[in-house]
Amino acid sequence: MVKMLDDLNETLSKIAGPRGYTKNDVAAGVDFFGRKERLTDPAGDFDKAGRFYAAERTNSVISVRAPSAAWPYSQMNAARTADHCAEVHGANALHVRRIAKAAAVLVELGERPTAHALMESKGHVLRILKKVNGS
Repeated sequence: MVKMLDDLNETLSKIAGPRGYTKNDVAAGVDFFGRKERLTDPAGDFDKAGRFYAAERTNSVISVRAPSAAWPYSQMNAARTADHCAEVHGANALHVRRIAKAAAVLVELGERPTAHALMESKGHVLRILKKVNGS
């Protein structure tokens, strides 16, 4: 899975860079995509009671309720959000969401897409990755 995410990062950097997205935007977007799709997990630890405590202390994590017996994954869920990934990487949350959406389109293509599917998805990705101010 890590190689797939690295490949996505490289591909999206080539597409999104000229459209005004930063390397941090792309890294955060791919990180968010991986966490959202449960390909990767946020850093953190479980206590003996099975409650998860996130290692990355961002506003998203700090602002949720403390883990309890009734809500053991509150911090894990917060650490899977676009806002959290954006804060960790120093990126724009809107850009992170766009990158993750574009990543989903690329992953849906599979390893050997047809020429038609490739052209159609390229147009879709470019519509998702609207140009950013200043590009």
